[in-house]
Amino acid sequence: MELKVFLKETVCLRPSEQSERQTIGLSGLDRISPALMYAVFFYKSNLHSEAEYTIERAKKALQKALVSWYPAAGRFRINESTGKLEIDCNDEGVTMITAVSDSKLDELGTLHEYKPCYEKLVPQLSEPDDISKQPLFVVQITRFACGGLSVGVGGSHALFDGAGAFNFLASWARMSSGKDESDIIMPNHSRDQILRAMYSPDSCPAGTASIYEQDHITAIQDLYGIPMQAMASDDRCWETALAKFGQVDSRGRLELITLCINKETVETWKGFAVERGKLLKCSTFDVLCAHVWKARVKALLLDPCTNICLQFPVDSRNRFEPPLGRNFTGNAFVLASVSCLVGDLLGEPLHSTIGKIQAAKDVITDQYIKLYTKALESSDKFFPSMRELTIITDWLKFPFKELDFGWGSELSSAALLATPVQETAFLMMNLEDSGGFLVRIGIESQYAQDLIRNLNNFNYC
Repeated sequence: MELKVFLKETVCLRPSEQSERQTIGLSGLDRISPALMYAVFFYKSNLHSEAEYTIERAKKALQKALVSWYPAAGRFRINESTGKLEIDCNDEGVTMITAVSDSKLDELGTLHEYKPCYEKLVPQLSEPDDISKQPLFVVQITRFACGGLSVGVGGSHALFDGAGAFNFLASWARMSSGKDESDIIMPNHSRDQILRAMYSPDSCPAGTASIYEQDHITAIQDLYGIPMQAMASDDRCWETALAKFGQVDSRGRLELITLCINKETVETWKGFAVERGKLLKCSTFDVLCAHVWKARVKALLLDPCTNICLQFPVDSRNRFEPPLGRNFTGNAFVLASVSCLVGDLLGEPLHSTIGKIQAAKDVITDQYIKLYTKALESSDKFFPSMRELTIITDWLKFPFKELDFGWGSELSSAALLATPVQETAFLMMNLEDSGGFLVRIGIESQYAQDLIRNLNNFNYC
């Protein structure tokens, strides 16, 4: 559909209190992907006369939130001596845009499904000629003719991981709504604990400087069997690649698909998996991860003898020793990995695939995390082929309904836009169908219909 959006104001918001100038060194987990990720949150409110007041209140609340979440108001820079990316906490600010549309939210149809017109609901910033000029967090609040609102946000993945980004948004929303702020998580932005652990004497076996030699790390070893392409040898490659990396495919080669799976189906699968696989437990993520991997690989029509790999991030906050704490905002997710042949994956029952996924999680111990993080400091960089590699990310645990900015209505829906790797599958709660789940994934257009058909095939009985 055609969506007309009229920009009213663009402002740079700085913290309401000046923060101490400092530099945050980033770990390899942070520097994997500094590109911005975008999402849009929809609120079916009836705000009309109070809209300007509530939006102004959200602005002031964001400035207040930035006092403790000050890295979001900083800028990237390249350390000239190491060639590595870091955050200069200089209070340069975040970009906020306010806009209006003469459309109504109901005219957009199913809100959680990606639509190209949603790109108008997030800030459309020009490509920077210098990495240090790009904001690390941007937001656009758009008011619709029905009184509803959308909040389109974009944040660098090197700034916060998913858990950190959600806590930042939740803090901003709580301050904006005027609710009790005593439950707000006070963030810890320092990566020092991870960086110290990386350089401890036992963090990496001697003589393994290259990432290609890390055969003791499953998530890296499993990539040996699939094609890879090299990148530049240090973080300076991001100075030119950052603006383009993660943007929605403009040539139409990829389709961004969002499909719903109801709770009853998932619970049935979990029951079968536990019973037939003699598993002690089976989570919603386990069963959806296995289903999506099978569906995607089958759609791509790969040769049965092709080696393939599934990788998914595991939160290491509580697996790290000592624990990083739930208030740690940096990237703490380490990739778990499963590798096999196409024919083996498609020929085995669902519970067998789930068993492999659960076993991959168990590998993520304190020692593994430190070895993995150290390996990412290697000068070698590469992108794996996204045909043989499937990445699935778990957003099921994020309580997006808690993002109440005081609009007079709770969050109606959330839609994911640009991500660093468009082919990654994201698992999310379906806010428009209580208890249901969403699968958001990008795939080459010629395989899209087969993928949809496979994802809608629930016959594991």
